[in-house]
Amino acid sequence: MKKTLILIAIAAAVIFFSLNSEWIAQLRNENLSYFTDDLFSEIGYGILFITIPLMVIQNIVTIFPILIVIIIHFILFGMAGGFLYSLIGTTIGAVVCFWLGRTASKKWMDKYWSKNEEKVSYIVDLISSYGVFMIVVLRSIPVMPSNLISIAASVSPISDRQYIWSTLFGNISMVWILSLLSSPLWMSEPVYTGYITGYIIFALAVTSYYGIRFYRHRLNN
Repeated sequence: MKKTLILIAIAAAVIFFSLNSEWIAQLRNENLSYFTDDLFSEIGYGILFITIPLMVIQNIVTIFPILIVIIIHFILFGMAGGFLYSLIGTTIGAVVCFWLGRTASKKWMDKYWSKNEEKVSYIVDLISSYGVFMIVVLRSIPVMPSNLISIAASVSPISDRQYIWSTLFGNISMVWILSLLSSPLWMSEPVYTGYITGYIIFALAVTSYYGIRFYRHRLNN
C-alpha cells in the first residue's frame, strides 16, 4: 500500500510539473528573480506548493541545483522560514527516495545498480562500516547526490528509524552550510557571526554524539 501511494504521488507530481516545465527550466537556468519577484508576487506563500514538491523530486532525480531552491526560500521567508521549508523539502525527498529503494521491483533496482554500481557500492560499504554517522557526514557535505545516498542506504542494513534521524541531522547541516555559502544574497552582515557560530556548535554536538556512539559500538563488537 505504501509503495502504491508513493508511486501515485510521484506520478502525479511528474505529470503536474511536466505541464509546468517552465519552473524547472528557470531553476536549471538559476533564474532567482523568476521565483522571488514574478511568481511570488502572483501566488505569495502558495509558491511553497511548487518549491517543496520540486525539492522532493530533485532528491529522487537530480535535475537542478538544490542550492537554488534553498536560496529562494531564504530570500522570500528569511532565516527561520527559509531554513524550515528547505529542511522539509529535502528531508521528505530523501525519505521518499529511500522508501522507493526498499520497495522497488528487483528489475528497477538491478537497472539502477548497473548504471551506478561503483558509486552505490562505495556508499553502501561506508554506511555498513560506519552506520548512521556516515549518512550524517555524507548529507552534511553537499557533494554526493542525495539520491545515491538514499538508494545506497536502502540496500544497507540500516533501519528506517536510523535512516530518518540521520538524514534529518545531515540535512540540517547541509541546509545550514549551503545557506552560509549563499549568505551574501539574503543575509545582513551583523547576523553572519551568530549564524556561523550556531552551525559550529551544532556540528560539534552532532559529531560528538554520533562519534561516541560509533566508538562504543566498535568496543562492544
